Amino acid sequence: MSPLSMKRVGRAALLVALSSLLPVTARAEASLRPAQCTVQGMLEDVRAAMKRGSPALKRYVKMRLKEAALAMPAESLLAAMSDEQDPEVLEALGAALATKASNAEDPGLIQPLLARATGDSDPALRAAAVRGLRGVPSVEFMEKNGGVVTYEQLVRDPSPEVRAAVADNIVTESADVYSGHDRRVSEAAVSAAAASEDPAVAAKLLREVSMEAVGPEAVEQVTRQLRAEDPAVRAAAATALGGVPGGEAAGARGSLVDLFREDKDPAVRKAALQGIARLGQSHAVPVLESLRGVDRAMDAEIDAWVSVLKLNLQEWELVLREKQRRRR
Repeated sequence: MSPLSMKRVGRAALLVALSSLLPVTARAEASLRPAQCTVQGMLEDVRAAMKRGSPALKRYVKMRLKEAALAMPAESLLAAMSDEQDPEVLEALGAALATKASNAEDPGLIQPLLARATGDSDPALRAAAVRGLRGVPSVEFMEKNGGVVTYEQLVRDPSPEVRAAVADNIVTESADVYSGHDRRVSEAAVSAAAASEDPAVAAKLLREVSMEAVGPEAVEQVTRQLRAEDPAVRAAAATALGGVPGGEAAGARGSLVDLFREDKDPAVRKAALQGIARLGQSHAVPVLESLRGVDRAMDAEIDAWVSVLKLNLQEWELVLREKQRRRR
């Protein structure tokens, strides 16, 4: 076969391969009716996709609704929200309305969504309304709506699904909207954790939300959680204290040393060591070494931290990664 023929065959094969790799959204769009510009028309597509669509199609129709909502009359979206009884569709509609509110810098648009999150009799619908706020500056919006509804209030909901949605929202907002740098979101996480009677939710908030920007009152709240009844919450609080601002480091370090000496739970003691290591990094070595012998079972963990910290790695993520690598 000549080089030209080989090139032609190669191009043909490439075209066949590319045709099978068309974007999922394009294939999803082809399975729908021509895009409808009305709220009700688009909601019909969302409803159909939620019932029998693939995960890719579900993501696509929700994304398309978000984009279309930017140009839709707010009144139409709000009317649709007041009538919607399907949790999945309500979540998609809420996300579209919250996105419009964020784009238009109009926090008042989410007020009906907050009303459903607190007042709907169906816990699945309350949870869906909460999830609709994910990925937008919801803490700021709640403040600008007068703080009538807060995550501290929502986390007390009797439904585990609603409480889990609150934790997911705050974690996502901290990481994806603000990259951990927003004080209001971090302090909302601390307040919600303190208000929660669900240990799993409280632990998730303390463990997964950045504490780098919190103020002294929030640090005090986290410190009080070191005495929580549930060991998972105590361990999460220890992890959180490891990430507080430098001005709070000395007090946090003392609290973590006391926790290591007094708490008998191995997971809590490990979390205390990690918090101490993070607060001081290479300067934490003498503190860690002073804790040898408190619990012989923890001496190997102390040695592991000391050996990693002596590498003088400059970023905490590098320190943590190296510690995890050695543990494996």
